[in-house]
Amino acid sequence: MNDEVTTGGLQAEVARLQAENAALRRILKEHQEALEEQDQGGRCFHCLYNDTPVMLHSIDRNGLLLGVSNYWTEVLGYSREEVLGRRSSDFLTPESRRYAMETVLPEFFRTGFCRNIDYQLVKKNGEVIDVLLSAAAERDAEGDIVRSLAVMVDVTEWKAAEKALKESEARYRMIVETSQESIVAADRTGRLVYLNRQFAEMLGCEVPELLGHPFLEFVDDALHDETAARQRSRENGVSEHYETILVRKDGTRVWVSVSAKPIRDESGAFAGSFAMISDVTRRKLAAEEIEVLHTHLSARALELETANEELEAFNYTVSHDLRRPLTAIYGFAQVILELYGPNLVPPCRDYVQEIINGSIKMNHLIDTLLNFSRRYSVPLNREQVDVSELAGEILAELRLSDPQRRAECVVQPGVQADADPQLLRVVLDNLLGNAWKYSAKKEETRLEFGTVPHQGKEAFFVRDNGAGFDMGRASVLFKPFQRLHDSDDFKGTGIGLASVQRIIQRHGGHIWAEAEPGRGATFFFTLG
Repeated sequence: MNDEVTTGGLQAEVARLQAENAALRRILKEHQEALEEQDQGGRCFHCLYNDTPVMLHSIDRNGLLLGVSNYWTEVLGYSREEVLGRRSSDFLTPESRRYAMETVLPEFFRTGFCRNIDYQLVKKNGEVIDVLLSAAAERDAEGDIVRSLAVMVDVTEWKAAEKALKESEARYRMIVETSQESIVAADRTGRLVYLNRQFAEMLGCEVPELLGHPFLEFVDDALHDETAARQRSRENGVSEHYETILVRKDGTRVWVSVSAKPIRDESGAFAGSFAMISDVTRRKLAAEEIEVLHTHLSARALELETANEELEAFNYTVSHDLRRPLTAIYGFAQVILELYGPNLVPPCRDYVQEIINGSIKMNHLIDTLLNFSRRYSVPLNREQVDVSELAGEILAELRLSDPQRRAECVVQPGVQADADPQLLRVVLDNLLGNAWKYSAKKEETRLEFGTVPHQGKEAFFVRDNGAGFDMGRASVLFKPFQRLHDSDDFKGTGIGLASVQRIIQRHGGHIWAEAEPGRGATFFFTLG
């Protein structure tokens, strides 16, 4: 019996041991399967970590690099052996390194994560790149951080584009703010959403006083409806250039020129308008002044036309009505002298001769007045004139009039001018004739004609060594019937230089003189 009990107990123990062994084998198998699965996952993670096209790295509690992705080494140009075991901060710029050690890492080891940290990394070749870093920590059973995994995105190009955009916006804003033109932008309701300082100053306001207000609020009532209609046309895509009146803060008005165009959103719907505005008040006032001047000029032209008609009537009167009795006086005086001259007492005969001489002088004065009045009525017939040849002809005629005089005449050769030849002859006849006349008392006369440069143009001159005149009296030199010398010393009517000035003015030129008493005179003139 004891043997049966012993055998039964052994069998039960064997069965229990076999069951435990089976359970252990089952647990071991599950564990092996788990280990195999974990090893396979580890290999997958390792593959993903190394081969993903993203910069990845992991660091330990001391900030030393435990691993880096292939893309990390590819971007920075290092081999894995050159970086593992080094501090991750070694690859930062000095500024980024200070930021990491003083701010980012202490916060990371406190919280266990960080997002979108701006760093600058230094590549092996010294090139600096911008990255955004995000990291998460791995903790042990006690919750302490043992390592971290960081992801870095290269944003160098994006940063460069952002910088360029900011610089472009800064330049644009500077251009807009410093522009001499007023610039405004309005929303779809016509309210100002942007304006530069120039526009605010135009209205005598500060920028905040105008923002949010409708543009039409500043338009003068007289042009409000017209400007509103133009503003509505912008909704239909119409760009316009128009003028209107704005009311300043102090109530004064300012004329402006507006160039406006519509603004559309991405869908093509009307979103507002943009306009450049110029202050044209001065131009408007000038236009009004010009209009007034035009009216005055029209009235003056009518007066001149009337005066010309009166002058023509005067010329007719002088040439016909006045000359007729003068001819009678001259004729009857000649008859008296011829028929009764021998019988007249000497004083009476002299009186009749004075009547004849006076009639001759009066007739000559009438001719002079008629010629002077016609200087502006004769049309200009410009052509190329050999002025040197013309001056030579006039001087030759003067020599023939007084062949006994010792005179030296110098003419610059080859002088040409675009002028009316008949009127230019009158000019030179007077100027050279005066030079000849006023140098008659010199033992040896010297006359000279030529050109000199004057204010980028060519000026003609006639010079003599004659009596000259006091420049203090030069203001009356070209006035009709004004003489600077006594008529007993030098004969003349005092109309010659006035005629010369008229002719030169008709040519668009200018005449002036330089002289000194007893040392001659020089007359200069230009032709337009």
